[in-house]
Amino acid sequence: MEQPIKNKKTIKTTIIIYCIICIIVLYKHINVLADSYVNVSLSDCLQIALQNNISIKIAFEDVNGALSNVKITKGSNNIQVNGELRTIEILKSDAANSSFNVPGKDTLIGLFIGASASYKLYDANKSNYEQLKFLEYNLAILSALKIKNNVIRDVKITYYQLLLAKKKSELLEKLVKSFEIKYLNAEQLFTSGQRTLVDVSKAQVDLTNARLKYERAQNDVSKIKSTLVSLMGLPSDGFDIDTAGFDINNVVRDIPYNYDELLQIALLYSFDIKSTEINQQIAKTQINIEKDKRFPQLNVMASLGYENREIQNGSFSESMSDRDNWKPTFHAGVSANFPIYTSGVVSSSIDRAMISYNKAIYNAKTVTDSITSNIKSYYTTINDIKIQLDIARQLVDNAKKYLDLVQKNYDIGIITQNELQDAELNYIQANIDYMQIITDYYVNFHYLISLLCIDENTLFSKGAALK
Repeated sequence: MEQPIKNKKTIKTTIIIYCIICIIVLYKHINVLADSYVNVSLSDCLQIALQNNISIKIAFEDVNGALSNVKITKGSNNIQVNGELRTIEILKSDAANSSFNVPGKDTLIGLFIGASASYKLYDANKSNYEQLKFLEYNLAILSALKIKNNVIRDVKITYYQLLLAKKKSELLEKLVKSFEIKYLNAEQLFTSGQRTLVDVSKAQVDLTNARLKYERAQNDVSKIKSTLVSLMGLPSDGFDIDTAGFDINNVVRDIPYNYDELLQIALLYSFDIKSTEINQQIAKTQINIEKDKRFPQLNVMASLGYENREIQNGSFSESMSDRDNWKPTFHAGVSANFPIYTSGVVSSSIDRAMISYNKAIYNAKTVTDSITSNIKSYYTTINDIKIQLDIARQLVDNAKKYLDLVQKNYDIGIITQNELQDAELNYIQANIDYMQIITDYYVNFHYLISLLCIDENTLFSKGAALK
């Protein structure tokens, strides 16, 4: 009797240990998933966004839907075979052929069960409908690629905005600490009679302003991070970006093309321009569809199955169950449909299609003009920013040289600590201004890239984009 009890205890112990192991493994797995979003790089952010961004998912579902429409249209133009159950009418032998025949009185009601097939022998719009759906499919692809391109652009911009915002926040944190020291020194000097109350008040105002700027910078970091999280399609912001090894000076690169060459690249690759071209083709195809509706449609139809002509000659159940009442039958025929009088519907439909085509032409001109204007604007702004960057970089260098000089004079006791702190503040502010200009450059640069619809590697490979 004791052996079964020991076995039960052993089984319970094994189950408990197994559960504990499963919990530990699951906990580690959850931590691995969480850690996988810690210190993410730009490439990590892009990969996560491409996998999880809802707008991209929806866009490519639209592509799948457009492809299904192509298959549906092609399939509907081929042979269609369906099972069929329908009633049939057979004229009674004693019914006068010249008289008005009443169904059920002058005719017998029968039943047909079998398969029916139909095929469009001739339809002037057969190829037009297929072409229309194929163009809509291409348009859906371009729309999805544009959305994907915009998401990549926004992730890159937001990532560097977040990185630069964090750098700015770190500098402003140093600024606050420096003003705190300056304020404490002012109070001590005021107590010893070496500073006035005005100096203390000025130091307090500077400290308050520095704290306000720091809090705003912290808020900017939170807001930009939330935007990045949304673009990446993540449920929370439990991650941080990798700032190690980031060199702010490597962000700015010289574009190896002039304005005219950039415009030529856009005309070759722009998703918007290609979409307007497809919209014109769609409108032109729609005109052909409306025009070809004036031609007849010829359909071949055939049915193969069994007929029961005896359902009125006795009870319904008996006539249905009697195998002798079911006779094999085959029917075939051709039908033609063509408009005779449509009260101006066909001609009005053609006019409406022509209007859509004209609008597509106007829209193409509008899109091209807008892209041309935006490229010029971004290109000019980038060149202006590069001039500002040269000046800002000189200011940073000069502020650093001045700080080093003041530090040496402070070390030998020539100048006061307040003067040293002022030099530090000038250097910090020069760096903040420099980073803001870098941010402006990066935003304009990637908006320019998104207009061209090419990647950076292609852009910086001189001549590759124009091949």
